[in-house]
Amino acid sequence: MKASVIIPTYNRADQLSVTLSSLVRVDYDANLFEIIVVDNGSTDSTKEIIHKHIHENPNHHINYVFDAIPGLLTGRHRGAMESKTDILIFIDDDIKADRNWLREIVGTFERHTDVHLVGGKCLPDFEKSPPDWIRYFWKELPDGGRMLTDLSLCEYGETEKEIPATWVWGLNFSIRKESLYKYGGFHPDNIPPSLQHFQGDGETGLSFKLMKAGCKVVYNPKIIVLHMVPAERMTYTYFEKRYFYQGVCNSFTEIRRIKGSNCRKIITTFVRMMKEIYHALFRTDRNKFIPGTDDYDKNLLITRFASMEKAGYLFHQKIAWNSPELMKWILRKNYFDYKLPNI
Repeated sequence: MKASVIIPTYNRADQLSVTLSSLVRVDYDANLFEIIVVDNGSTDSTKEIIHKHIHENPNHHINYVFDAIPGLLTGRHRGAMESKTDILIFIDDDIKADRNWLREIVGTFERHTDVHLVGGKCLPDFEKSPPDWIRYFWKELPDGGRMLTDLSLCEYGETEKEIPATWVWGLNFSIRKESLYKYGGFHPDNIPPSLQHFQGDGETGLSFKLMKAGCKVVYNPKIIVLHMVPAERMTYTYFEKRYFYQGVCNSFTEIRRIKGSNCRKIITTFVRMMKEIYHALFRTDRNKFIPGTDDYDKNLLITRFASMEKAGYLFHQKIAWNSPELMKWILRKNYFDYKLPNI
């Protein structure tokens, strides 16, 4: 067995079923990979769906694991613990794998014996045509690639090449098991709203550590997943939630960067304050947004979402600096013991 495909899931039985159907159809020997589905406390038909696929695909190694501790961290680290291979492939429960996807992942690790992390394309599978304003959020890259981080979409061209680790996202994230453990694993991610203060920066935190260590990361354009994008994700409301969540992630990253130092906090706060003053003086469009209107200018929409990102950042900063126990959680060396503290 050469690779483990790890799928954390929570209450998305229908999408998960599509994902599993695509995995059992990949062009790769079923005896050379395992599929580990970690059910993060689902209350829908997730368990039944998984067992249905196990029954219908006896030649595939599909394993069901239940672990109700909230958060994506549970699925990722529990999946790694359960795995029996040296290559760990983390995906989301709402993707469709290309037929050659697994062959290309394993082949990339075999060709590059010094590579730690491998990524590929995350292309859209839109439920309906996206609204016109979505185009504002695509970021074009100098080499012809592009990314839309808010919907976890990316394509970095048609050539295999080395890329920054932060360009490999959790829905198509392949790493050597040795590297995962050596560099401290994932950080907390996708925490339920009621536990938002435990939120971290997910795979990005691990990617930062890989970059700091100078680890080789390779992009293979033939490693393709389609990301199912439902209509409700292409709304202003969803983007506001996404930006708030990103603000919390940014706060977590910043606190770890300054190692919880109050002195560094003062300096960082001053720098942020100066940036806010600059924007207030030179961004005259900041207060022109009229709620409820449909005529959105690009800058107004970006400003609206940026305000939610700031709100998420401030929410997390306020709680973190006033809770010694939460600060300990944020500054932990690693999260392999992924149980949430009792705060």
